[in-house]
Formats: sequence, C-alpha cells, structure tokens
Amino acid sequence: MVYQVLRVERKGGGYAIITFNRPDKLNAANAQVFGELAEAVRELDADKNVGCIILTGQTFTHPKKGTPFPVFSAGADVEEFAGIGKTEAGFDFIKICFEPFKAIEFSETPVIAAVNGAAFGFGFEIMGACDMAFASLSAKFALKEINHGAVPAWTVTRGLEKLGKNVVAYLCMSAVEIGPEEAKRLGVVIDVFEDEELMPKCEALAKRIAANSYIAKTFIKTTLNRRAMEDYQEAERYMPTIFASKFMQGAFARFLKGDSKNVK
Repeated sequence: MVYQVLRVERKGGGYAIITFNRPDKLNAANAQVFGELAEAVRELDADKNVGCIILTGQTFTHPKKGTPFPVFSAGADVEEFAGIGKTEAGFDFIKICFEPFKAIEFSETPVIAAVNGAAFGFGFEIMGACDMAFASLSAKFALKEINHGAVPAWTVTRGLEKLGKNVVAYLCMSAVEIGPEEAKRLGVVIDVFEDEELMPKCEALAKRIAANSYIAKTFIKTTLNRRAMEDYQEAERYMPTIFASKFMQGAFARFLKGDSKNVK
C-alpha cells in the first residue's frame, strides 16, 4: 500500500519503523491517519520477516512559529471531529478512531513507541496502546480532552491496566502537560534518552525483540491484551453521547471560529 500520512520502512534487522508524516497538521489524527496506521500495522504484522515495529514521529518546522518542532502526534484533527453532532454519527466515527488502536493491540508483532516530541491526546493514547514506550528529552505529554468536554476514551478504559486509577484521574481531569522525566515517574514511559539516542536505543531493542521466538511473543501479547475487546466496546457505547453533548459541540464551534483560548 502507498501511504500518504505515514512513512513505512522495513529494516534489515527484522524490524520496521512507522513514522507519522502529516507536517501541515503536526501529525494530528484524522480518518486518513486512523486508516493508514491500522493498515500499516496489519500489513507489517502479516510479514513474517518483521518481528518488531517502532512507531515514532519527526521534527517539523512549526507552521506558525517557523521554529523546529519535534512532534510524535499533537492530537486529533479538531476540524474533523467538529462535524459529529448526532449520536449515530459518533458511533460510526469512534469505531474508525479505534481501528489503529485495535490493530496495535491485536497484532502478534510487538510495537514500540519512540516518543520524540509532543504526544497530546491521540498521540498520548496511541503511544499507550503500544507494548512499551520510550521518550526523548524533547517529549511532552498531555490529555487535554476535558478542556472541550471530551473524554480520552482509550486512557479511561485500556489505560487503567498500564497506569492505574490515580494516574489516569490526574492526567485526564487536570489536562496538565508533563515532561519526559515526570512521564517516566508516573509509568507512562519506561525510560528517557537524549534526543539523538532515542531511535538508536529503540532500534537496538527492536532487533533484540525481533530475534526472539515468534510463538512466545504472540502468547505474551495475546495474554496481556486479552481484555482489549471488552474495553473498546465499552468506550464505543459512551463516546457517541459525549461527541453529541452541547458542551463539546460548543467548544468545537468556538475552535472553528478561531476562538480557541479555552480549547486545547
């Protein structure tokens, strides 16, 4: 498949790298990102020459500031979400949103998140769906959905297994932005590296994982994620109501009019 908002590279050490590549939107996720990422993970998972996958971002020139901006994914594309006003539309859309999450968790191939920069909203949550995550010193993390009346659906369901109730409550209700060392302390990432060391460290780990038993890795993944379908179905039941709420639709309307001071 030809990818437009991703770069997909197969490496000689038995692993592959998926890189978000939507510079004009700072890797914000829309339906195309959801679809391509799900397809890329499934394609690589079916390739027996790929024993591990790395998901990462890159450094762009900030479209407004003109300065280098390292970004994993700056969140969801608000313009696309703003069109969801009816519960039925929300029900269909949330299933599209969850496709890459399901692809990662249900794949038999381990996935490493190499968080090189901003990981907000979708970026934070897709990182969490990966089997393990590492960060660079330029990384930063936040779940700001509550600012516009939304809920970080993956974090309050699947994220509980990784982060626990206290951490999930803190991040989801405060919308606080944290740095890489704080993310490590809270258990969001395993370790933090200098910017230039992040990918070499993750690639070395990917090679090591790729060389291990395919059957053993499959058993480990399926055991760790055995509750995933139940959690996704729960989120699919309540998210359409949240999408259709007056608070959330009002926030989106203000955002589209350019009054985004309270929508982050």
